[in-house]
Amino acid sequence: MPKNILVLGATGHLGQVLTKTLLSKDYPVTALVRNPEKFDSSFSKVKIIKGSVLDENDIQKSLENIDVVISTLGHGFRTSYPIQEKVMLLLIPLMESKGTKRLITITGEALIGPTDKKSLRAEITSNFLKLVDPYRMNDAIAQQKLLEKSSLDWTVVRTPIHSNKGSKKVAHVGMTHPPIWQTINRTAVCEFICDCLEKNLWIKKSPIIY
Repeated sequence: MPKNILVLGATGHLGQVLTKTLLSKDYPVTALVRNPEKFDSSFSKVKIIKGSVLDENDIQKSLENIDVVISTLGHGFRTSYPIQEKVMLLLIPLMESKGTKRLITITGEALIGPTDKKSLRAEITSNFLKLVDPYRMNDAIAQQKLLEKSSLDWTVVRTPIHSNKGSKKVAHVGMTHPPIWQTINRTAVCEFICDCLEKNLWIKKSPIIY
């Protein structure tokens, strides 16, 4: 029986591609969104819950009968608060109390992990982002630490900049950071997420894909 999946960030660029990908694989999908009107008729099979990912009651309501949570929440330079950290502070305890174990989330590849292959380029990129966009880097670091302390079966998928161009298949998976000019197709990211879900891959790990 297909797992019931809650998608956070479903109306974003990656979130919409992910939601359509899950629907094409016959997964029952629930989306917690502030603006349901961003969905067109192709999302008619999605169970929509109108609310905020920063509201504990809305998250709790969204988790009813959910087996897996996938978050595509992120932020650009205009986001002046740590959305990933704030959501995880609410989401993790609620998932643990309900016994919902599986969580897959994304972040940028500039996040450096202890098992990464050492790279001067990665160090420079990470330090540069800490200077020019500290919210983004600090948020990614905080999310990672919260998940590592949790009892969840989490996966943090680290990616370079998303685009609609390039191969729709992931070419590299592991702990090696990509070239500085690298991008990744959104469909490739979503297919990788589905692969992690279906095959229980990368549990309690943070793979870099490109």
